[in-house]
Amino acid sequence: MSLSLYRAQHITLSHSGHRSSGGLAVAIGGIALAVVVMIISMSVMEGFRREIRNKIMGFDAQLTIVPTASGDDGNMWLKMDCLGGMIDSLPAGVTAELAMRQPAIMKSSGDFTGVVVKGIDPGHNWDFIKQNLVAGAVPDFAADSTEFHIILSRLACRDLGVTLGDRIDTYFLGSSSYRARRLKVVGIYDTHFSDYDRQVVYASLPMLRRVTGAPDSTSLLIEITGIETDEMIDALAEQISDTLRLRLLAHPSAPPLRVANIHDSAALYFNWLSLLDTNVTVLLALMALLSSLTLVSSLFILVLRRVNMIGVLKALGASNRLVRRTFILMTMRILIYGLLVGNLLAIALISLQQYTAILPLDPEAYYLDHVPVALNWYAIALLNAAVILLSAVILILPSAIVSTIPPSRAINYE
Repeated sequence: MSLSLYRAQHITLSHSGHRSSGGLAVAIGGIALAVVVMIISMSVMEGFRREIRNKIMGFDAQLTIVPTASGDDGNMWLKMDCLGGMIDSLPAGVTAELAMRQPAIMKSSGDFTGVVVKGIDPGHNWDFIKQNLVAGAVPDFAADSTEFHIILSRLACRDLGVTLGDRIDTYFLGSSSYRARRLKVVGIYDTHFSDYDRQVVYASLPMLRRVTGAPDSTSLLIEITGIETDEMIDALAEQISDTLRLRLLAHPSAPPLRVANIHDSAALYFNWLSLLDTNVTVLLALMALLSSLTLVSSLFILVLRRVNMIGVLKALGASNRLVRRTFILMTMRILIYGLLVGNLLAIALISLQQYTAILPLDPEAYYLDHVPVALNWYAIALLNAAVILLSAVILILPSAIVSTIPPSRAINYE
């Protein structure tokens, strides 16, 4: 192995003439192009997954605890202590808070629209809304003066013909009647996620309590957020569901509760992301095939350009195995050059898009206004290692052409 490596290192890839150098340049360029396509595809997919996941989980809680039965007034009011010690046993960084969602109709002087008004606990983490706020500010819902303040989306403002500071007549729908409130727009957000933007209105939880007649410190929902991964969401949902079932068996008078998983409520979007994963997998397979064919072609070029050398090596006693290994290592040098060029070019293009968002998207179709990218260094390293390993295996069979060249004819080959 050391002798073949030594020979491969000291034999120049461009043996003679511009045709040989041009062919090797094309081979390196083909490999680099395939690597660029693969890395950019993975980065775009990772960017889409992160952005869409963050938007979905910014609008909706990862887990929501809801009652499975209703009380005399049509609602079953929940308190934080109805979960017992489950709150204290949540993983670090995971939080639970009361929330409420009420369907309503908003009516301006020119139009009306149906929305879902989400009552937020004053201690809610507003980072998601602040990142997407385009006008106004997030009100301090702990103050009495902000009870009738709301944050509305830009799409809803456009549909209703209202702007910052305007007041909107809002009719909250109940089981047998409705209650009207006049709400003031103090903040406008735009996430480009039109399916949610048109529906979700952020309001004060105390205001919704008064609208629905809920007692203080109660709500219709308990939302759990801050779970890091999708696997942890499913695992924690199952754990809480088991605990709730056991608690109901031990205390039949306890309110019957169930856990709603965001993977179920937003299954349409997660399935869409899974479909994109499939498309990327097919693209990676095609690019890997292209790289393999390019390397095989490069191997044949190297062999044909060095037939005389093969004859000399065999005449000096070199085995077919040694010569084959030498040419495989020479071809792998082409692969390494292609990988280096492809990685540098791909990372440069991804960084350019990441910091400038130069490539736009139609937010109505893709829920984003630019192509999202995310560098996953572990995935890039794994991709490079897989390409090198796959290429080394694929080159074993074509390199057998060396064994078919007799030394006597190879030395006189022109």
